[in-house]
Amino acid sequence: MLGTCLISNPCKSFYSNPNRMLSFCSRQFLHIKWSGDPSTYLFFIRNSAFRFSSDATKLPSLTVDYLINRCGLTPESAFKASQRINIKSTTKPDSVLALLYSYGLPKPYISKLISKDPTVLSADPKKTLEPKIEFFSNMGISGPDLAKIFLRDSRLLSGASLENQIVPSMNFLRSFLHDDRNIAVALSRMRWIQGFRRVMEPNIEILRNQGVPESGISKLFIRRPQLLTWKQPQFNEVVLQTKAMGFDPSSMMFIHAVCALSQMYKTTLEAKLEVFRSFGWSEDEILLVFRKQPNCLTRSEKILRTRLDFFMNKLSWTAAEVAKNPVVLLLSMEKRTVPRYSVIQVLLSQGLMKKKSIRTALILTEDKFLEIFVRKYHQELPQLLKEYKRNME
Repeated sequence: MLGTCLISNPCKSFYSNPNRMLSFCSRQFLHIKWSGDPSTYLFFIRNSAFRFSSDATKLPSLTVDYLINRCGLTPESAFKASQRINIKSTTKPDSVLALLYSYGLPKPYISKLISKDPTVLSADPKKTLEPKIEFFSNMGISGPDLAKIFLRDSRLLSGASLENQIVPSMNFLRSFLHDDRNIAVALSRMRWIQGFRRVMEPNIEILRNQGVPESGISKLFIRRPQLLTWKQPQFNEVVLQTKAMGFDPSSMMFIHAVCALSQMYKTTLEAKLEVFRSFGWSEDEILLVFRKQPNCLTRSEKILRTRLDFFMNKLSWTAAEVAKNPVVLLLSMEKRTVPRYSVIQVLLSQGLMKKKSIRTALILTEDKFLEIFVRKYHQELPQLLKEYKRNME
C-alpha cells in the first residue's frame, strides 16, 4: 500500500531523495544488488510493469537479479528479457552458463545472446544445447566464432533440430564451401532459416543459368549468403541489372557487383550516379569506375562528393585518372588520404617525389608508407613524422 501511495501522492521529503527512495525500493521489491547508481532503479520504477502495488511480491526479482548479476545484462535488457523467462531456480541456468563457458564463448557474447534470446537459459543443457555445440566444435568452430554464429540467430542453438535441420543444412553448405572455416564465416553472416536449402536453390539456379561458375557462387556464400535467401524475382532483378551494366558473369567481379547493387534501391543508385555526373563524368566513365571497383557505389552520396571534390578539385585529377585508380574513392579521408597527402605535399615541395607517385603513396599499407615516404627522409625532414601524426588526430 505504501508503494501505491508513493506513486499517486508522493511525499516530497521521501520522493525527492532518490537514494533513500531507491534503497527502500530495492529492499522491499527488487533483490538487485545496490550499484550506487539511482538510474538502475529508476528504470524499474518508471516502467509500468514494476509499479508498486499490492501485487509487488509477484515481481520477477530473482529473474531480473540473475540476468543482471550472473548474465551481465543491463537493467533495461534484464527487464525486457524477464518478460520472456521466469527463473524459479538457478540450477538449470547455472548449468547452461557453465556449458557455454566451457566451450570458450566469451562472457560479452553470452550476455548478448541471452539478452537476445533469454529462453536459452531454460533449454536442457545436456539434451538440447551440448549436442549442437559439440557438433560445431567438431567442425573446428569454437570460442568467439561459435558465439557469433549463435548470436546471429539464437534459433540455431535453442530451436533448430540437430538431426533434421542443422546436419542436412551443413552438408548443403559444405557442397559449396568445402572448408569448415568458410562455413563458419557464412553462418556468421546469415540468419538461420528452416530449410534454407529449399530457399536458396532457386537463386543458385538463376546464377548458373547466367553463366556464374561454382567458384562465384561459393564466393557469394561467403560474402553475402543472406542474399541467396531473397525472393526469386527480387534476386533475379539484381542479377540481370548487374549483367546489363557490362559485368561478365564468369568473373569474380560479377559477384562483387551483385553484392554492391543489392544494397541499394534504384533511386539511391541514381542519386549516387548523379553525384559523378555533377563532376562532369560521362556515362562510360561512371560505368568504368563501377566495373573496376563496384564497392565505390556503396559509399554515401556525401562521401562520394567529398572524395571526388578532393581528387578532382584539390589534386586536379581528371575523371579518367580517378576511374583508372578507383580504389582511392574507398579510402578514408580522415585516417588515410588527408594525413598522407600532408606528407606528399612536403615531399613534392622538396622535389623528393613525383606527382605520379601520389596514388602509390595512398594505397600502400601503413608500414610500407612510413618506410618509403617518411622514415626514408628522417635525416633531411625530421618534422615529417610529426606532421603526419598531427593530421591523423
